Amino acid sequence: MKNPLPSLTKGKPRHPWPARLLHWSYAPAVLVCILSGFYITKPSRLRGFKNMNSARKAHFIAQYILICSYVARVYYGYMTKNYKEIFPSLTDVLRMPEFLKYELFLTSKKPKYPKYNPGQKTVYTSFALLIPVQIVTGLGLYISNKFQKPAALAGGLNPLRKLHYLASVAISAMAAGHIYFALTDSLKKLKSMFTGYE
Repeated sequence: MKNPLPSLTKGKPRHPWPARLLHWSYAPAVLVCILSGFYITKPSRLRGFKNMNSARKAHFIAQYILICSYVARVYYGYMTKNYKEIFPSLTDVLRMPEFLKYELFLTSKKPKYPKYNPGQKTVYTSFALLIPVQIVTGLGLYISNKFQKPAALAGGLNPLRKLHYLASVAISAMAAGHIYFALTDSLKKLKSMFTGYE
């Protein structure tokens, strides 16, 4: 008799369900934070919000989803040692020229990598480092009367706001890079972010 659940017999998934669940919780939160944050900085109907109030509400909800899912992802990465797949190794650094040569269309030969290529690992590590900056600077701006240390370290609310904005621009660039790599690397790998398997 044919197994009605073939996906359960395919062996180890490329992306276990906790990693997929967390990815699809913080990915939309990051995008909403980016769009609403840029709207708050410079209102424009092109960013999808009717007014400042709706942008602030969206930013408020998304920031807490992001904080919770980021903390959960860090915990999951530490407990499963999953971070070893994400952070670039010395080998990845040494293979970066080879990777860039392919990405810049200087060669048609696609290099093979275990799970993530050096570009993906660089993007993921950048996210891991930049999101805490966003969380701390954002809380420093949002509850500045209770959470004063970030503003004091930055030299005041204005420098803190600039730091928060620059981190937003960097995260936006990393998000664009992540989407680009996901769409151009392999459709099977992209499918695995939904199903777990290639």
